[in-house]
Amino acid sequence: MLASSRKIMAAAVVAGLSIAATAAIAQQAAAPAQDGKDGKHEHHHMMPSQMVEARLAYIKTALQITPAQSTQWNAFADVLRKQAKARDAKVTEMRAKWEQHKDGDAMPDLVARMEMRQKMLTEASANMGEYIAALKPLYASLSDSQKEIAPQVLGHHGHGGGWGHQGGR
Repeated sequence: MLASSRKIMAAAVVAGLSIAATAAIAQQAAAPAQDGKDGKHEHHHMMPSQMVEARLAYIKTALQITPAQSTQWNAFADVLRKQAKARDAKVTEMRAKWEQHKDGDAMPDLVARMEMRQKMLTEASANMGEYIAALKPLYASLSDSQKEIAPQVLGHHGHGGGWGHQGGR
């Protein structure tokens, strides 16, 4: 009965946090801002590092991380923060490239695009390796009831992730 009650409470917390986070992101994305060029408004999207703390709070609450798990949690959270900062730099770089293209610069040729894709996949693989390395000790410290929730809250790494609720594709 206690495990069932904990599951219901965790599901309620997850649902509430998810709704609140979605509303906050939607509200910020919908707020127009001056772009400084010709008076037109454009939507500014949040950077990964601006979203990571909310995501970490959601995960920590949903899993009910205990003080005994704080060392493993902190190491895991630091990896997510570091990766979000690196994605910030990528977003900034891609936005600059997009602006160059809009200003008339030629698109990279096929070979250059394939090389960029290869670089992105290599970086994604390295990031996943780092994520898994930080996840293993945290996951090992989780109780059985925490491990039941973990696939739903930890299986969506990255932006869009693509993993289902069972933690795999």
